[in-house]
Amino acid sequence: MKLGFRKQFSLVRLVVIVLPIFFAFFVHADSNDWEKELEGTENPKQTTLAKSNGKGSDSQDWEVELEKDLKDQESRSKSTEGSRGVTSNVQQPNQINRSAQNLMMDVSAAIDIVGAWDRNKPRGTGERIDNKMDVRSAEFGFTAAVDQWMRANFLGAAHGEDGKYYFEVHEANVLFPFLPFNTSLKVGQMFMDIGRLNRIHLHDRPFTMNPIVHEKFIGFESAMDTGAEFSVLLPWKWITQELVLGATNGKKWGHSHTEGQQKNNPMGYAHLKHFYYFGNNWGTQFGFSGVRFEPTTDRRNQRYLYGMDAVLRWNRSNLRELMIMSEGWYQQEIFPEQMDSSTFQKSKAPSRDQWGYYFFVDYKFHQLWSLGYRYDYFTDKSLVDKNGKQADNAIEAHSTQITFHSSEFGRIRGSVERRYIQDFSKTEFQEQREWRFYVQAVAILGSHPAHSY
Repeated sequence: MKLGFRKQFSLVRLVVIVLPIFFAFFVHADSNDWEKELEGTENPKQTTLAKSNGKGSDSQDWEVELEKDLKDQESRSKSTEGSRGVTSNVQQPNQINRSAQNLMMDVSAAIDIVGAWDRNKPRGTGERIDNKMDVRSAEFGFTAAVDQWMRANFLGAAHGEDGKYYFEVHEANVLFPFLPFNTSLKVGQMFMDIGRLNRIHLHDRPFTMNPIVHEKFIGFESAMDTGAEFSVLLPWKWITQELVLGATNGKKWGHSHTEGQQKNNPMGYAHLKHFYYFGNNWGTQFGFSGVRFEPTTDRRNQRYLYGMDAVLRWNRSNLRELMIMSEGWYQQEIFPEQMDSSTFQKSKAPSRDQWGYYFFVDYKFHQLWSLGYRYDYFTDKSLVDKNGKQADNAIEAHSTQITFHSSEFGRIRGSVERRYIQDFSKTEFQEQREWRFYVQAVAILGSHPAHSY
């Protein structure tokens, strides 16, 4: 009984050992037969690839179509060569839906809140600021591509003045940026391209209050008018140069809530700008401006404004940034000849000559913080004293500021200004010293368009 059990156990153990060996041998033989069959069978993917390498007629048609498309693109790029919009998506009208593009316009709004305090306010010399916190301006705008030829821009703003808010259209113009020979044309109402600050809106300027020379010659914000502005990029290789020529109605000058009075001649201006880059971190722009304007309706007075502007920038990955900016302006107003009623002799009236400048430096020492300093100077060479001699006069100001940049859409700034006023053409208040303090908060909503360099 025991022996039989042992034999049965040995037989089972033999089956357990031999069966896996037999199974492995059978599977190996079957796989060899499968591999042989696979080697003898043609791979459909390889067959298709071989046909596409030149054996099939479909591949030849595909190559012909590709070559045709490349030649078509090359011809279209040559046709737009010399235009400012070579890389613009509006150059190829078949690529996108024009109706959809017109709906994809940039919409933005900007809020500029300024609090001001003048320590010498009770004296009152006529050039004081209001000691209060106020919404200086609230601006909203729309900009978009109209079609493959035009872009449109609209900016409206409400300004707070003397406790009231006045709405006005700042810019409403159409731009043709894709004209041949690197030219463009702007038609409508616009901030004129003169100097450095005139095209920059109040909330985008690097300081809270305007420079003194800007306030004296241009006004509260910018000189704007309705007309046409033509610009051309000159084809130099060693420096980038742009010439801007403009002509407007000339009915008003500076910040005005009315259309102004009709003049005999339009206002004309020119601005020659130069751009030069020192590698990847340094860049500069400098230019020269000239404006001719008739301030009266009888064509008797002529005002000429000449300016020079410059800016130098250094940037390191938006973590450190240095900007040096300056503008100088000289204004001459020519009056008509005067006639003596007794002798009937004509004499040339003296012109009114004024000039001034500012120098500003701003250093962004941290991604969120920057320090700035500005020096202002202005003088009127036409003022005389009680003896009829030229009177010494000047306005000097030193301003320091610190700015917190919460992001590219918001900032908070505090500034202190010390102003010295000298005017010996007056009988009183010939010398004054003033302290002014400002706090500014700016918030930008939506897609705010980028400004030029």
